[in-house]
Amino acid sequence: MKVKKIRIADLQEGFVLGEDLFIENRMLMKKGNALNARIISLLKNRDIQFVYIQFDEIEPSQTEDLVVPEKIVELESNVPIEDTKCTPNYLEALAQLSTEIRYGHALKDTEDILYLRDLFNKYMKNIRFREMLIALEGHDIYSYMHAIDVFTLCTLFAKKEGVQNLEQYAIGFLFHDIGKLKTPSNILKKEGRLSNKEFDKMKEHTQDGYEILCDVRLETVAYLARLHHERIDGSGYPEGLTAAVLPREVLILQLIDIYSAITLKRPYKAEIGAADAIATMYKEKHILDEKLLARFVDFIGIYPENAIVLLSDGSHAIIENVNNMYPLLPTIKRLDATESFILPVNFQLTIHKMLSLYVETSDQLFRKFSEYLISGDVEKMEKYYLKLKEQNGPFECFTKIYIPIVKIFNIMEEGEMLDGIRLREVRGKLKSLLSNTVFQLRKENKNKDVIILLVKRESRTSIPIQLLEGVFQTKGMYPFLLDVGTNEHDLQKIMNFCDASAVCMISKEYAPIQCQDRKLNLYFMGEHQLENFIFSFIGEDYRDVDMELKLKEYKAVKKLLV
Repeated sequence: MKVKKIRIADLQEGFVLGEDLFIENRMLMKKGNALNARIISLLKNRDIQFVYIQFDEIEPSQTEDLVVPEKIVELESNVPIEDTKCTPNYLEALAQLSTEIRYGHALKDTEDILYLRDLFNKYMKNIRFREMLIALEGHDIYSYMHAIDVFTLCTLFAKKEGVQNLEQYAIGFLFHDIGKLKTPSNILKKEGRLSNKEFDKMKEHTQDGYEILCDVRLETVAYLARLHHERIDGSGYPEGLTAAVLPREVLILQLIDIYSAITLKRPYKAEIGAADAIATMYKEKHILDEKLLARFVDFIGIYPENAIVLLSDGSHAIIENVNNMYPLLPTIKRLDATESFILPVNFQLTIHKMLSLYVETSDQLFRKFSEYLISGDVEKMEKYYLKLKEQNGPFECFTKIYIPIVKIFNIMEEGEMLDGIRLREVRGKLKSLLSNTVFQLRKENKNKDVIILLVKRESRTSIPIQLLEGVFQTKGMYPFLLDVGTNEHDLQKIMNFCDASAVCMISKEYAPIQCQDRKLNLYFMGEHQLENFIFSFIGEDYRDVDMELKLKEYKAVKKLLV
């Protein structure tokens, strides 16, 4: 008899407790007793996550050509290896992966679906492999869905590419990220940019995965876990290998791993359409095998905007627009014609292959975004805004989108290039986008480095103040806004309560602030100086900006209380 930790969602009536069950320091049930529906319902209502259940010893199942390891890999204590009677269901997971809009033509054949299902189930007959996948699902649901996604696309594409011994490689595709079992959950689920230390820890999953697969006697494919973040130009990790030494199955895994990561929905990231994901990959084509990438695009049959394609009738066309809900039916225009049309639903006319792709640069995207914003074409403005956001991190959204467009508006306003009503409308749209971004940052920011901003009450929601707040938020500082007229006694109490590291006053005149902390930094900006400070960030990258150095010229005098 052995005891295993089981999720509440997997409990069934008749399961026998393996350990005494306590709730709020009171014993609810002694071990050895069987669970009933009432107890299971009570546990769910109390938000209990796991209980320990007794199981009879089960001998590992042997499969025809997969060797059962003698011992399971030793994982961190906070990542349970669970032995349940529930086998991961491939078809249920596949149904959640938006296959129609992400797989295109790749999964249209029922025989392919059944082949993948049977292959997956064959792997799951091995209790060790089943335990590993259940553990991954419990540790990070995204990593689990990503594993199913990569297994599906990699196996089908490798089959299309004529890769031999496919069943051997397919299990490596499935477990390519198994090393994330040793990656702390808070790093896997972090919503913002990882720190250098966190990223170094994240990178360890490649070596961890290699060791896990070796421990379960999958040495022949363990290199897939180790090498899937290498890049053909040598910019990857852990070894910085180049195309010359990377086998074809690794190159396939690399590009599909990226495609899956870009297109899958996360709790803090909306899913990106397949066509836009492919365009993004082409911007980074120097890190991937470009010929393989082109064949993958033709394999799924989803083509990005500005792609020149060969149609099934022998004519050439350009992809003008892709509806992410129906990516197999884009709007196209033949190169020898003037009218655009949507590919027919009956597939009488289809795209045979992609011939070339023109990828818009960030500057071109910004120019189109600003043009559509100013012209009032909301649909196209939002489309290019989302494309810009995809290319930029949170900090760069301010330095390469919001702040430059505000600069342009100021120039247009000074030159009277827009009438007052039109200018107010455009500013209103921009302010709405900006306010939503700042609000989201405010919700997500868990930094404790507080900087108090003393501003006029009526200016708190102005565009300059929101830009300033956004820049601070994305650089790890939490702005706490107070009225500039706050008396010194209240200000001192708030500074102490927040453990503020700095105070920045934005006003016409500076009145020296009294404080007890010699280390507290005080800054002052007049309204014109605030504008100059904000515009100094235009085009800057996150890692190139030293905020302390930027603020240095705005240091103010403080009165120390004795």
